[in-house]
Formats: sequence, C-alpha cells, structure tokens
Amino acid sequence: MPIRPTSPKTEPTLRFELTTEPEPIQHFLEAQKWLAKGECVKRVGLAGAGNMNRTLRVYTDQRSLILKQSFPYCAKFPDIPAPIDRIKTEVAFYDIARRSKTLSARMPQVIEFAPDHHLAMIEDLGAGTDLLSIYAGDSLREGELSLLGELARELHSLAIPENEREVLLNHDMRALNHEHIFDIPLRKENSLDLEGVTAGLPALAEEFKQDDIYKSGVHALGRLYVKAEGPSLLHGDYYPGSFLRTNRGLAIIDPEFTFLGPPEFDLSVLVAHLIFAGGDGSEVVDSVLAAYKDPTIDRALVQAFAGAELMRRTLGVSQLPLMVGLETKRGWLELSRQWVNAL
Repeated sequence: MPIRPTSPKTEPTLRFELTTEPEPIQHFLEAQKWLAKGECVKRVGLAGAGNMNRTLRVYTDQRSLILKQSFPYCAKFPDIPAPIDRIKTEVAFYDIARRSKTLSARMPQVIEFAPDHHLAMIEDLGAGTDLLSIYAGDSLREGELSLLGELARELHSLAIPENEREVLLNHDMRALNHEHIFDIPLRKENSLDLEGVTAGLPALAEEFKQDDIYKSGVHALGRLYVKAEGPSLLHGDYYPGSFLRTNRGLAIIDPEFTFLGPPEFDLSVLVAHLIFAGGDGSEVVDSVLAAYKDPTIDRALVQAFAGAELMRRTLGVSQLPLMVGLETKRGWLELSRQWVNAL
C-alpha cells in the first residue's frame, strides 16, 4: 500500500487542462498557433510518470512533441498542493542551460511556452527509458557516471546574470521540497502509512524521530537548503528518474526543482540513489566526486545532504520502486545518521 498524503486537494484553476483526447489538444494547439498549416493531431499518450506534472506525448501527421503542464497540485499526489508557476522556472532553466553546447546536446529544447496556461511544448527526444531500472538490478553503463558528473559540473559553472536570478531561486518549490525532505518524515505525527510500505518500518522510523541530535542536523541542512541563493544553478532532482537513455545518448530532463544553491546538493542526490541501487556508501561518494572532477567540493556536505535524501526516500511520501526488506532500510538510515551527524 503506498503512502498517501493528507493535505487537502487544491482545485484546478486552469482554463485549459491537458487531456489524452486528440480533439481538444488539436483545438488548443491551433489557438496557440503552435501547429504548422494543415498539421493534424493523430494520437496522444502519457509521456512518463513523473510526480509533479502532467506530461503527454502528442503525435501529429508531421512529428511528435511533448506537452507539459503544471497544476496547482502534484500530478501523482493530487492531495498535495504545489506551486502552479513551477513550469515557468523549468522553462527558464532550459533557456539558460542551452547557452552551453555540452548541456544543450543533453537536454530537450523548449519549443513554445504559454505561461497563462502553465504549459510548455518541449522537444520530443524520442522513445527512451529512464534509469529507474538501476533499482532493480540494472547498472549504469560504461561512461554514464562520468557523463553525469561532467553535465553537473558544466551546469554548476554557468554564469547567471543578476536579472535572471529571481525566477531561478524557485522559493515556492523549495518550500514544498523542504517540507518533504527535511520535515515531514521526522514529524512525530505525520499520518504516513509506513507499515503498508514495509512491515516494521514505523517502529524503525520512531527511533529516528526520537533522536534529537540527528533531527537537529537534518533541520540544519533544511535551513541551508531553503535559504540558499547560490552559488550554482542546480538541477534540483538529480536522480535516475531525471536521466533518460535515448537514441541520442543520455539526456537530463525534469528540472522543476531547480534552484540556485550549493553544488553539493545535486551530487548528494546522485550519491543517495546510487546507494539505493546497491552501491556501498563511501565507494559511491568516491566515484561521484571522481566523475565531477572538482576538488573544492565539500565531501562532508555531500554526504550530509545524501543522508537526508536516504532518510526521506525511506520514511517519506516519495517512495522508490525498491524491493528490499527492513534490515536494508535500517542500514540506509544508520548511514544517514552517520553522515548527518558528522557535519
């Protein structure tokens, strides 16, 4: 049984809402003048199963394209309110990332954007698979970790003009993410159905909820996360679900949690998820930092943020497709405690 959130659902306030029915999509695209003369929508289907937004693949008689729309709630968890303007920040991220040839070759292009409808038309990178398969025995292919390190380093080194910083601070999305990473999992009463996830997990969670030193460390990391204003442009959710294997090679997608902050945060998320995929903690950190190739990175901060990610994915709302038992989860939480408390 999945964990269910408890916040009240916010009703949609959209004038047009994406649907898998071709006819309304045709009418919308024509009204926006986003179709070529005579171009006809033939088929519409889901494109991925992200947590935050509704994302559709549209096939016309001339091409395929992606439509992505942000709602005033999370697509996967409709009971969780979310900032409806998050697509605007994602579009800004892509526009800036395109200034790097290295990044533009590994990310889709935004073709059109309708801010009044909170909807973007995005380049379709073609049939591809994300890297969530690494949780079930798949492995990163040769060169993929090096590429992920290179792309993160390139992103983090981009210069952001002062007049473009405000939208990239992404305060509202960070506030939402802060709550789910650093707050809700360790609340004494949070109404999460952990027993339905793994038998015995509520008792294990209680042990960490009662550890005041650990909770203080997690909350300190949360303050650093939510108040950051630089120095780097981050992806914000640098994990296997944001990495796509395509015919053009590995691509990076879904930067709705982007913000200006410490580069260690992106690296920490990658570290945590490689551990979820079966990696040894210290060896994973070594490998990720070697791929990133920047000796100024604060290893202790990477590990501490990774500890928070290990904890929230084990005890929080956003569960991963992991077929592991209680003792494995205990090991992740003990590593989380070790790394958070060491900062």
